[in-house]
Amino acid sequence: LLPLVWRNALRNRLRTTLTMLGIGFLIFVLVFIITALLEIQAWERVAEKTRRVVVQHSTGLSTMLPIELETYLQSEEIRRHSKHLIKFNWFGGYWKDKENWPANFAVDIEPWRQLFPDVHVPDAAFEKLRKTKAGCLVGENLMRRYGWKVDQRIVLTGTFYPANADLEIVGTLTADDVRQEEMIVFRWDYFDELMEGRKMVGTYWMQALTPDDIPKLKDLIDTRTKNSSDPTETITEKEFAAQFMQMMGNVKALVTMICSVVLVIMVVMTANTMAMSARERVTEIAVMRTLGFRSGQILFLILSEAVVVSLLAAGAALAVAFLVFNVAKLSPSSTYFPVFLLQAPAVAAGFGAALFCGLSSAAIPGIRAAPTNKGCCGQA
Repeated sequence: LLPLVWRNALRNRLRTTLTMLGIGFLIFVLVFIITALLEIQAWERVAEKTRRVVVQHSTGLSTMLPIELETYLQSEEIRRHSKHLIKFNWFGGYWKDKENWPANFAVDIEPWRQLFPDVHVPDAAFEKLRKTKAGCLVGENLMRRYGWKVDQRIVLTGTFYPANADLEIVGTLTADDVRQEEMIVFRWDYFDELMEGRKMVGTYWMQALTPDDIPKLKDLIDTRTKNSSDPTETITEKEFAAQFMQMMGNVKALVTMICSVVLVIMVVMTANTMAMSARERVTEIAVMRTLGFRSGQILFLILSEAVVVSLLAAGAALAVAFLVFNVAKLSPSSTYFPVFLLQAPAVAAGFGAALFCGLSSAAIPGIRAAPTNKGCCGQA
């Protein structure tokens, strides 16, 4: 029956083409929204695999932690459960224009390299960073995007902090996750110099020795600071990443609602096409039943036609999305989505939506066109 399905699906080429364009556009919109959600959640998925722990002020990231806390975090009591303690400040500067706002951080560079083994820095570049107080490491993707070169000087204009960072690019970094190649890392002691020695610490990061040590660290650190003037909140890196999602509200619910609306529009549009096709073929279907086609076969034909049209449209839409996002590297916003790649879950969602659309839109026309009463040949 497959050749017959193919011929019937393309019999009215203009109508089929217009239907495919409509479905393809909606699939592209659906995939775009899902890809945006996946990119927002990318850090959270990567952080889930690590044992990194973050200590922040209980009131939020806008409040600094006291430098004196570092003495306790380096004590034997904490070191029994952790290693690689670093000071970690988001600097938040932009380069030349506010549209050029890459992620940039001030860290204790020695333990940072050990704390983040998924980020790779050549030994020569790291050695140069040790010797250059105002040096920085830049992700290779960011280097290509801005056309920067090693040994070039760049100035990051401060936003959150009242200072500009005049940095020298001493080397590049790569990462297991390409999104981490969109950042700039420089020395915390240079940041402290810019802050005139005020010892401002945004967060402390460390690695728990085992998964069982994570709740112990939370209890030890937060209990000790609970009644102090600077109480802390100790969380995992995954929880740290998730709080940024919470700042944007219930994004998942919004995405689900938009995707549902898109799916309903697809089904209604395709159902209209299939209903018109079924009405035009009343005589043809009667002849097919006379020739011995069973009701189930006729229903299969009509459902298959709708599925073929929907899947072809989905394939075309996903191919365009792959070329736009993965090949041409286009992004809706280089600031908020420096990396915007079509991923397997979005592809699966696109084909799944197309399959659902084809089956649901053709169900009623198919059942009406294939009654279960006996035909003239006595076959149901």
